[in-house]
Amino acid sequence: MKIIIAGAGIGGMAAAAELGRMGFDVTVYERSQSLDQMRYDWHDDVNPDIFKRLGIPIPAEHFKKKSWTFVAPFEAVTREFHQDERHPDFSIERRPLNRVLYERAEPYAQFVFGAEVTGAVLAPGRVAGVIANGERVYADLVLDSLGVDSPLKASLPASFGITRHREEEIFTVYRAFHRKNPDAPAPRYTNKAYLKHLGENGISWAIQDHDPDLVDVLVGRLGGMSRTVLDHALADLKRTDPTIGDEVVRGGILCRIPVRYPAVRMVANGYAAIGDSAYMTIPMLGSGIASSLLAASLLAQTIRDAQARGVTGAALFDAATLWGYQTAVYRAFGAEHCGIDVLKRGVLRMENEVLSWMLGSDLLTNEELGKLAGGGLLKVGPAEALRKVRVAGVSRLGVLLGVNNLLQKSLLAAAVAAGIPRAYDLKKIARWASLLEKLYR
Repeated sequence: MKIIIAGAGIGGMAAAAELGRMGFDVTVYERSQSLDQMRYDWHDDVNPDIFKRLGIPIPAEHFKKKSWTFVAPFEAVTREFHQDERHPDFSIERRPLNRVLYERAEPYAQFVFGAEVTGAVLAPGRVAGVIANGERVYADLVLDSLGVDSPLKASLPASFGITRHREEEIFTVYRAFHRKNPDAPAPRYTNKAYLKHLGENGISWAIQDHDPDLVDVLVGRLGGMSRTVLDHALADLKRTDPTIGDEVVRGGILCRIPVRYPAVRMVANGYAAIGDSAYMTIPMLGSGIASSLLAASLLAQTIRDAQARGVTGAALFDAATLWGYQTAVYRAFGAEHCGIDVLKRGVLRMENEVLSWMLGSDLLTNEELGKLAGGGLLKVGPAEALRKVRVAGVSRLGVLLGVNNLLQKSLLAAAVAAGIPRAYDLKKIARWASLLEKLYR
């Protein structure tokens, strides 16, 4: 049986290796002209446990992640987070990781570079292939790894029910590695993250890179970012951190990253989405490498389990079968991502003064700050809740109640998401999706 993977994303290449080893005829269509020309010439943070779990070698080009210093809106307060050095995340170079995944998949899958997928080939009630470089190519399963603005997903009829995002659920991000200004004094903090930078709906950062000649710079805003906003933010970062020079050595592009909870419908007959196409990034951070790698393994296991049950032919790639992949995704990380999305939206809605107070006070422990920095949910026990009341005092009890309501809502979202129907029952799925979506309106 033939499988087409549209886009050589992290999840797509990992799936190519898994599915190819299972004996399927796998072809990956990638619009870049070569592996070395694929986007994202930078490094991203990844929990190294995922590589051990999946038996994937960690690229040599990696280093331990630094601890963050968080900066409140308008630089009112800074707060250092001290990382547990026994269990650090790694920052891994994207292009060497692409090479590792490609070499792992290439013996089992065909890669076609310079092939742009612009839409789906449809048959009654199912996806039957893709349109690549203007030609119709047929397959039994199409795996969509084309990213948040996938033209393949956009071409699907609404009746298929595949989740579409709202524009305010997308971060428009500038990331570049600037040549360090050798005449500037070394900054006090080497890894600064600006929350609601300049009071705007997003974040920025300035990081003294592991390459001693570079500064890693990011500016991201929710729902879009004009050139004026970007230039203003860059100028402010250079003001507060004069080590940022004008020359861009790496990166320097604008990209769009989903920062919402995973798709409530990511499968249809003959179709499954993975990675950014299915919104698998951690909503607080925007990194979806570990999630996408795990999703590829879960997809392969779903198909293996179906084969073991005697499912064959077209039914192997029907939505009823592939729904097992989505439920596995939600059990593994999707439900937690739903709760994190609630936290992310709540933080971005906070008044600047309140956020500054929270960072400047002892309200959040170092462990709690680390969980937020790593995209984790917070659960507060009775003793810690009492301590927070003492920290807040009478004047801040209203704020504390609001924060507590936000934490409880995030846990509720995770619980509702974990209740995803196990069987492919469209009425039950619609009720579940509606209940979950209400939490984000």
